[in-house]
Amino acid sequence: MKIDRRGILGTAGVLASAVATNAKASESKKVKFLHGIASGDPLQDRVILWTRITPETSENADFWVDWEIAGDEGFKKLVGHGKVKTNASFDYTVKVDATGLKPYKDYYYRFKCGDVISAIGKTRTLPIGAVNDYVIVAASCALFSCGFYNAYKEIANMPNLDVVLHLGDYIYEYGSNPDQLGMTIGEKIGRYPMPAHEAVTLEDYRERYACYRLDPDLQAAHARAPWICVWDDHETANDDWVGGAQDHQPNEGDWKVRAKASVLAYYEWIPIREPEKGKRPESINRVFEIGNLATIIMMENRLVGRSRQIDIQNASDVKWSVIDNSDKMNPIVINEPTKVREILGLMAAGNEIPENYEIKPDYDSLRESLNAPERTIFGAEQEKWLEQEITKSVKTNKAWQIIGNQVVMANCLGIDIPAFMGKDRWDKTLSHMSPKLRPWVKQLENLPKDLPFGFDGWDAYPAARQRVDDIFEKTNSRTIVLSGDSHAFWLNELNNNLGKMVAAEIGTTSITSSSLGDMLGGLELGPEYSNKCKEVLFCNHLTRGYAVLTLNKDEAKVDLIGVSTVFSKEYKPFLLKSSIIKPASDGGLERLKLI
Repeated sequence: MKIDRRGILGTAGVLASAVATNAKASESKKVKFLHGIASGDPLQDRVILWTRITPETSENADFWVDWEIAGDEGFKKLVGHGKVKTNASFDYTVKVDATGLKPYKDYYYRFKCGDVISAIGKTRTLPIGAVNDYVIVAASCALFSCGFYNAYKEIANMPNLDVVLHLGDYIYEYGSNPDQLGMTIGEKIGRYPMPAHEAVTLEDYRERYACYRLDPDLQAAHARAPWICVWDDHETANDDWVGGAQDHQPNEGDWKVRAKASVLAYYEWIPIREPEKGKRPESINRVFEIGNLATIIMMENRLVGRSRQIDIQNASDVKWSVIDNSDKMNPIVINEPTKVREILGLMAAGNEIPENYEIKPDYDSLRESLNAPERTIFGAEQEKWLEQEITKSVKTNKAWQIIGNQVVMANCLGIDIPAFMGKDRWDKTLSHMSPKLRPWVKQLENLPKDLPFGFDGWDAYPAARQRVDDIFEKTNSRTIVLSGDSHAFWLNELNNNLGKMVAAEIGTTSITSSSLGDMLGGLELGPEYSNKCKEVLFCNHLTRGYAVLTLNKDEAKVDLIGVSTVFSKEYKPFLLKSSIIKPASDGGLERLKLI
């Protein structure tokens, strides 16, 4: 998919270098700073500053916004200032690349429009040279309707924090109608995302970001420290890939138009620097150097190179058999095309099939589709880039290589959820599912344990996972993969086909979004994953929160921080689990130590 870079430049806000000398005065135009302030993409000498103004009138006019950055909270030591023009074409957002800063230093920033002054934000540049320790928060998956942003509030209150890595699903495309995901909770706690319908157009995505950014806890977390962000799927549509998405339907228009709109809105509302010249706007993979301590490599795994997910309902991915069980002692495979289409059509539409019929997938055909060598998540070009950046980091003697990755990379095969739940509880769970979903979920009863439970994660891209494992091993890196998306906490050891550990993985849970365990009636699946999956040391499906990674040259400390509830603003934070990761003396990593 090609997105015109000039489209981004024309919509995503204006940088300080675009300020005109004959600025039109804004004093007479009343505005408010309703959506807070934010900073992001810090480098050693610069950082992106962000805000949005809300005009009190509907008049489509230009507004000039002043920005200031200082070494003190009282703004007596200004180190940078300027004016930026914004208007409806930019959704009244403002982005500034504040340059000329000193490395590893705290700065304070604010905006002014006429006599109206924004809140004050705190940011920090990246270090150069020796770094004693560095604190990274990993966060993801904040469905507005699914709960209060208590985890963001805790991040805002952290006494020691260098940077927040947001790994995606910052917003969700779903609306606030009763049938939309999360609204059974949203209606109970009064959390209604806007617009009410699913976000499809540029105006929809803009309104959705505006809704989310009104939340005071999200605003406080942005004001606390710089963020480094990547999108996952819900910033556009569920389970998206380069050519479409599971949640994009024909009646929602052209996929490319929708994807472009979502990318434009993302660049407007997120404090992110545009890609380097010559790169496509959707290529947000980029690198941040943390002195001599670490390299942070942010990957993109949706719009750049991801192959279409395997779809168990797609005849090109999986072959299905229709069986007539009228004579239980002599079941007959139906080969008549019209009858096969009839039965499969009933199931695809969510209708009950006749009692005497059964459908079975051909699991060999599914395995063949999953194992196709050309299937990829990052895309060939980005895989090559990843190897180059890891190699460079290792050769410059960085202690750690940190990868920001969206979906869980560990092999999680072998889980028999129906057996784990027990027949009575499984049957009861199925009975409460929607008729359209029930027949397909029921297939889990017979799913071979060498096949993935879902088809959006790395499990369903084994050839791509092998190539990434080869990169880790070839470079002899000390790689820690930070992953989101799953709405669960994970502490994983990534092993190659020979059982050698080639990287560690820390999976952060959601800020609010419900997990598979929640959808199965509050079932804690974590112990079953750690018991059955060789790469999984620890897993928890029912806790919301975030992960803290504290680096020094000798070890990496992981703390999984939970909040007791997201259904009330009265909550308690707690430490769920910790782990120590140590570099091996000959390169690579030692096995994880759980504490």
